[in-house]
Amino acid sequence: MPKFPNLFSPVHIGGVEIANRIVSTGHETTMGERGLISDRMIAYHEARARGGAGLIIVQAAGIHETARYSAHLLMLTDDHAIPGYARLAERLHGFGTKVFGQLFHPGREIFDTEDGTAAVGYAPSAVPTSRFRVMPVPLTRGLIAEIVDGYACAARRLMAAGLDGCEIVASHGYLPAQFLNPSLNLRDDEYGGSLVNRTRFINETAAAIRDATQPDFAISLRISGEEKDAEAMDPAEILEACRLINREGVVDCFHVIAGTSASMEGAAHIAPAMHLAPGYTAPIAASVKRLVGKPVIVTGRINQPQIAEAILAGGQADLCGMTRAMICDPEMPAKARAGRTNDIRACIGCDQACIGHFHKSAPVSCIQFPESDRELTLAAQKMPATRRRKVLVASELPPRNLRRCRPPPVPVCERPRR
Repeated sequence: MPKFPNLFSPVHIGGVEIANRIVSTGHETTMGERGLISDRMIAYHEARARGGAGLIIVQAAGIHETARYSAHLLMLTDDHAIPGYARLAERLHGFGTKVFGQLFHPGREIFDTEDGTAAVGYAPSAVPTSRFRVMPVPLTRGLIAEIVDGYACAARRLMAAGLDGCEIVASHGYLPAQFLNPSLNLRDDEYGGSLVNRTRFINETAAAIRDATQPDFAISLRISGEEKDAEAMDPAEILEACRLINREGVVDCFHVIAGTSASMEGAAHIAPAMHLAPGYTAPIAASVKRLVGKPVIVTGRINQPQIAEAILAGGQADLCGMTRAMICDPEMPAKARAGRTNDIRACIGCDQACIGHFHKSAPVSCIQFPESDRELTLAAQKMPATRRRKVLVASELPPRNLRRCRPPPVPVCERPRR
């Protein structure tokens, strides 16, 4: 009997069949070049596809000029983005891996600009973020319509590039989440007030994407089931929002995580560190799964295949985001499938070279696996030798008998003679 029967069973998201339940979720790699997919980024994702990931969700890409929250954000605002995504999709599809692209607008969560000038954010209402100290400009109805159209156009470009689906980033306090949150959305028009009104932006966005793409192009919605912040939405209201969104019948999958970018407290859950229990978000995902009856991806410190298998076997989710597990060991899926669990390098949640590098505007990597981000240099040097040779490894070892290495005794001063 296979060691992980649930983890390595196929699953459908909309019209897309995924070979297994392991997902490399959307995460900023800082490997883009002038807002476009680079060869370096393709090599990075290709290593995870070769290692056996069932689904790779490519990092957030801006869908409107007001979405430039960082100087290194990918942009999907014109057709120049299509060739890079097409090369990426072709390479990953070669390993049987399915590919989604994230569609992103940060709203008020703007933290730097390319030229260092003050950032300008746009949000449902003029409520500042405590983390980045940005006072946003309230969105007009006209600009909301532009942004919704931006999501649709970006999704159409992903489909033209050969990707299998897209993911609306409504998690971590970004623009769609700002519309949902009554503490941040103070509008008195059709986008504010009741929860039905506050879900309108997401529903209009999903509907516009569906109209712009083919029926078998999958649509995922990433949402924070618990924001874990002082200004957080009530988790019960988030569940109700999921029910209302699901009722429209457009979204094919819900991707559940925790946290928000709006505060340091909430942002700690974007890349949860070692003090949080592995798989701690699974109960949150289970609540969404019971409500929507659609495939649910769960992400949050799922660093070993045993943890993922238990979550799936318990019916808490249908797929598991294991991003940092594959930054630490791109071959984790293949090793797990082969039963070589003792050979897996497990992510310890130190956050030093993954999210730590991102905060320094450097490409993500791993202290346990420095080949991550260096697939075109270090990883390329790891080809098996064509001829066997004898190698001598010389090392300075501590002496066996440590007693012989004790320092000489310090002389004791004699008492002065009288």
